[in-house]
Amino acid sequence: MTQSSLLVRTVAAIAFSAFIGSALGAQIPGGFGRGRASGKMTIDPGIEVPKVVNGVNLLVENRAQLALTDTQFARIIVIKRSVDSANAPLYRRVDSVARIFKKGPIFADPSPARRDSLAAAHAVVRESMAGVADNIAEGREKAFGLLSPGQLTKAEQIEDRARKAGVTPGRGPT
Repeated sequence: MTQSSLLVRTVAAIAFSAFIGSALGAQIPGGFGRGRASGKMTIDPGIEVPKVVNGVNLLVENRAQLALTDTQFARIIVIKRSVDSANAPLYRRVDSVARIFKKGPIFADPSPARRDSLAAAHAVVRESMAGVADNIAEGREKAFGLLSPGQLTKAEQIEDRARKAGVTPGRGPT
């Protein structure tokens, strides 16, 4: 083996060792390289949209269990569409704000303008979701008023289970 080929092999081995070492170091927590995070990363909480149980939707979804008549069901569908129409612009507003202020990592302290914007966004979500809850409550009162005493008892049990489970029945038009 010539001296130049030995030198080339040695340089190649050193370069390969350095490459492997840096690649492995990047994978080790607290190691050196691209995989190392500086300090603890902060997560921006973003906008949390509260869950809402829609009693009108629950009546529609549980039609068979409640043994709704065709007339009851048709009237409840009319109420549901009215509630959905009233809530659509409120949900669009909430979805827009939630998209702008998504949960995610932040790399610096939020500016005062960001904090002010986030506070305003929370106010918009609270106001909009209060409107949604009002619309649902009004529709629920009308829809539950169409039920017989036995159906009403079952509907209230279904609604209680949904609240406890934290389930949000569909909110869109059906």
